[in-house]
Formats: sequence, C-alpha cells, structure tokens
Amino acid sequence: MSHLTLRHRLLLLTLLPSALIAIVLVGYFTYSGIRTLEGELQAKGMATVRYLAPVSEYGIIAGQLESLHGLAQATVQESGVKAAVIVNQKGRTIAVSGRVSLAADELRRTMSEPTQIGETEHWIAFGAPVKRSISESDVLFEPSVGSKALPPEIIGHVFVEFDKTELANRQRQLLQRGLMIVLSGLLILAALAIAMADNLARPVMRLVQAIHGMSSGRLDTRVPANTSGEIGILENGFNEMAAHIEEVHFSMQSRIEEATAQLAFQARHDALTGLLNRREFEHRLEKALASVQAGGEEFAVLFLDLDRFKQVNDNCGYLAGDELLRQMSLLFQGRLREEDTLARLGGDEFSIMLANCSGPRANQVAEDICGLAAAYRFIWQDKVFAIGTSIGLTTVNRKVRNINEVLAAGDAACHRAKESGRNRVCEQEAQLSPDRRQETSNWASRIANALADDRLLVEAMPLRALQHPSGSHLVELTARLNEPGQPPVTLSALSDAAERYDLAPAIDQRLIETAIAALARAKNQQKLLHCLVPLSRASVGNRDTVDFITRNLSSRNLPGNRLCFVFSEDTLTLLTSQAMEFSRQMRALGCQIGLDDFGGGLSSFTHLRSITPSYVKLSRSLTRELGGNRASTALLRAVQEITADQDIHTIADGVDDLDTLEQLRSLGIDFAEGKAVAPSEPFEVWLEGAVMRSA
Repeated sequence: MSHLTLRHRLLLLTLLPSALIAIVLVGYFTYSGIRTLEGELQAKGMATVRYLAPVSEYGIIAGQLESLHGLAQATVQESGVKAAVIVNQKGRTIAVSGRVSLAADELRRTMSEPTQIGETEHWIAFGAPVKRSISESDVLFEPSVGSKALPPEIIGHVFVEFDKTELANRQRQLLQRGLMIVLSGLLILAALAIAMADNLARPVMRLVQAIHGMSSGRLDTRVPANTSGEIGILENGFNEMAAHIEEVHFSMQSRIEEATAQLAFQARHDALTGLLNRREFEHRLEKALASVQAGGEEFAVLFLDLDRFKQVNDNCGYLAGDELLRQMSLLFQGRLREEDTLARLGGDEFSIMLANCSGPRANQVAEDICGLAAAYRFIWQDKVFAIGTSIGLTTVNRKVRNINEVLAAGDAACHRAKESGRNRVCEQEAQLSPDRRQETSNWASRIANALADDRLLVEAMPLRALQHPSGSHLVELTARLNEPGQPPVTLSALSDAAERYDLAPAIDQRLIETAIAALARAKNQQKLLHCLVPLSRASVGNRDTVDFITRNLSSRNLPGNRLCFVFSEDTLTLLTSQAMEFSRQMRALGCQIGLDDFGGGLSSFTHLRSITPSYVKLSRSLTRELGGNRASTALLRAVQEITADQDIHTIADGVDDLDTLEQLRSLGIDFAEGKAVAPSEPFEVWLEGAVMRSA
C-alpha cells in the first residue's frame, strides 16, 4: 500500500460510511425491537381487560363474589400479571387478587372504553368498564324511547396491573445484543483505521517534524520528496514554501519592529481620545513622585469627573458619549502647557499632572478648567447639553509615600466636589485612606435614612427685587443633607445621587409639603409669601407628582397662584413632552413655572415658547464674568430684553458681592439671590423671622 496515491487511500475511506450505516441500522432495529416489546405488553393488557370485563358481568349482576374472586385469581396466574381488581358500579372493590399499586382514586375512575390508566417504571395498569348486556327479552319488556337505542349500562369496572420486570429483562437483552454488534463493528473499523493511519503517518510525520524545525527558527529545514501522489506534492510544496520564507525573513524584521512600536503606543494610550491611559499615567506619576522625594520640585495632580456625562449617554447613545469625551479632552488639552500630562483614567474620569506647579497656581489652573467646562455646550443633533466638571486637587510633596495616597486623596476630593454641588474645585492633602470614598458613597441608604430620621434640612434662599419693590416675600426652597461626622451635601449633588436610586421624588415631595404648609400658615396670618420649589427630572416625568400637588393644595384649601415649580433646561430638553404636559397641568391649578440654568445655549429661547415660564433663573455662565467680559454683558442684556418682552421675570443666583448686584440692577435683571442678598438659613427659622414677625 506504500505506492498507493492519496486518491486510492480515500477510496478505502468509503468503507467507513458503510460501517457507520450498519451501526445506525443496528441501533434503529434495536430501538424498534424495544418499542415492539412495549407495544406487545400494551396489546396484551388491553386484550386481558377486554376479556375480563364481559366475563365479570354476570358475577357483578348476581352478586357472586366468590366467582369474581376466582376470576381475579385466574387473571393473576397469567404471565406478567401482578394484580387484578373488580369494582362495582359505585366504585367499591368486590374482588381483588395480587399486589395492587393503583391508588383508591384511580379505582373509582369512570371510563367508557378499555384504556391504559397508569404506568410507572415497575408496572403498567389497564382498565375497562363492565357493561350490562341488553338481550332481546329486555327489548320486549322495556319500552323504547323514540327510535334511538339506549347505551349499555356500566355496572362496574375491572383493572389489571402488569409487572414490567420481564419486559425490562427482554429489553436489556435486546440492548446488549445491539451493543455487542456495535462493539464488533467498531473493532473492525478500528483495525481498518489503524492500518490506514500507519500507512499515512510516516510521510505526514516527516512534514510535522519539518514544521517544528521551521517554527523553532531553523529556516533551512527541508523534507525528502520521495513519496508519490498527493503527499509527494505536499512535500515539494513545503520545500518551496520554506525557501520563500527564508528569503523574506529579513524583510519581515523591519515590519515586526514597526508593529511592536505601534503596540507599545496602544498599550500606553487610550484608544478613544489618544490620551495617556491609567497605567501609563500611574507610571509617570511614580517617576514624578520619586523625583520629588529625591529633592525635585513639588507638583499638583487634578482629578476630573464630568458632571452630566450619563445624561448624554442615556439620551443620545454611546456614540454621542464617545464624541463628548473626545471634545472634552481637546478642551482640557488647550489649557495646559507642554510639560503637563493629561490622561483618561476610564469612563468620564480624567487626570492632569501639573509639573512644577502647586499651591495657588495649581488652584487657579483648576478653576480655569472648571470654568471652561461650565461654559462649554455639547451639541448632538437637536439636543444641547451643559456639561461641567468636578475637580479634586492634591499636591505631591516629600511627605507623600506612594502614589496610592495621591490617587486616594484626589479621588476623595473629586467626590467631595460632586457632593458640594458639582462644577467646582475641592482640595485634599494626600493622607486620606483609600476606603474613605467607599464609606461615604452608600447613597441609597444615606438618603433613605435621612428622609426617615428627618435629617434633610430644608433651607430658604430669599430673593430680592432689583427693579420694583415687592410687597410679597419671594423665596426659593433648597435642601441640605446633614450627617454626623460628614460634610453637608447640597441639593444638586443630593438630587443626582437620588435619581440613580429612584429617591428624587421623595426629596421633592418633602420640599413641596414644606412650601404648601408655609403658604397656608402665611395665609392664616395674612402675610404675602411666594415660594419657588425646585423639581428633579424624575418628578417632572412622573404623573404622581401632579396628583401629590393637587391633594396637598386641596387638603389646605389653597390656590396655586403663590407656588412656582422650577426645573432645569436639561429636563425640558430630555423630557420635552412630559415637561410641557406638566406645565399645562400646573397652570390649570393656578401654579407658575420656572426654568433653571437659562441662557446657556441657543435652544433656550425656543423653550420660552414651549412652556411659557413665569420666571427664568439665569445660567451662571452668563453672570460669572459680568463686567470683565463685554460679550457676556451683551449676551445678558439681550436675554433680559427678550424675556422682558414676553413678561418673564429673570433671576440671577449665586450673587455674592455688591458690585455684581448693582451691575445686574443696571442691566434690568428682576431678582437676585446669593450671599449679597441674604445667606441661606433653615426655612422654618427664616419663615418665622422674616415673614411672620414682619410688620
């Protein structure tokens, strides 16, 4: 067989399908035999009950129990029968023989034809009705009803149980014979396969050894081409391929080096933004820390977390989120020096290492980047998003032992910046335990416990009329989370966390209840009070909010004209139809609508037509550089003129100095709030002092 070609050897392989077909046929006939044995048992059982039922008729009618017992015993004597039972018309057993396995409910079962009534692994049972025969004499003496004959009367039932042990033994024997046949066939096929493998193995093994030689670097490896047929063609082809590989080996070295350099770049950089990744940033941070410990200059590290990145992802998809990350990376890079290091740590988190920069200089850079992020507007299709970023700042000096302290301190400072109201800078020394953030970030339980224990402090932020004195007290409600041993958490940070755990409506309801209770108290004392209540996105999109407001106003018999509900432009952009419907229902109650963070984008003016608010709170990006930036002043003046034409009152918040307050007054802004107007204080204290005790 050593001179046979591969084609001839393949012809031998056609024997294998024949053998497999034989195995399949043996298995098929074995399976058919097993099914036939089961069918024979079922046929025998049906024949037995069909025979026993008419034989038992006379004994049941005559009440001859002994003859019925004799029939049952005779039936049990049959091969395979383990029990026989005869019951009367009422389902009462009148004759039984053998070990009965059927339950009492099965013996009282009524049937009209012989049938199989039960089967387990060890036995199978059949039953048949015993029908009373109608003789010709019965027809003569019993009057017929119409032309239809009455069905025979069922006067009892017979049940026969068969033992499946003999059936199982015969099936086992049949299966064993089938397995022996299959095993014999497999042995024959194995012998044939071994013979063919021995014939094919030698030239194939030479090829395998040659391939191992090539893979180990011996490019001059060749195989003897002394085999005929297709294997010989493979041997010649391998030799030609080996010669070609040897020729191009040296040209591949340069390409490998280029690919290695590219992989090294990808290992150190983020694929989406092209910035350094976390691993490379930590590596450079370690080198910079070693330099500081050796006597080099101190440096600062900024940790940045985008504030509204999740809203972009949720409402516009991941493509928009990826584009936002690319744009923000370019925005941050434009503010930095060449020696500074910007990296993307993952998700929406960035980090900046400011070389030879610490103290006030580093804080100024962080504030500048925070201002850039706050003023930036991300546009995707027909949606405009205000982003912002929370920044944690930490300085690296000789006291720092390892980069874990830097990472933990920066992360904790960034987290505190978010809790303090987002879009701000917080500084932290590199001495905080890495577990600090984990201990303080269990928002779900913290918020739920605060609501249950009444630790949510509702505060008042009074508004001052800048143009015309108002006889009414105008106040905006806010809230702060006070916890023992923890810094206070502002309402903006609290709402972000509460929305993730579906707890924002509960906080909003607390503010609504407080405002309506204050309006009722002021009405009883004949005091003029007007309350602005901020609402989260979850409450605006929830139909239960309208019902809650309606019930509270009705319970205190109050109109809604002294109540204004304020929500952000982002809410109106993302939930346009829900926000418009909410505004319509509130105006039906007499309430007013306010729009927060107004004027940050060109889409703001379209919102004035969609919900027609009574108040707009100006975006801080318009008032932050007031006086020092002519463009900001001109834009603010234009916003004021447009809103005044539509009889909409403007509110400037965060006014902390008197100069800004006077500039806002000269521009025609209607109301202001902030430290320059009045500090925030507990709402009950303010209500009692500023409203109830006022003349």
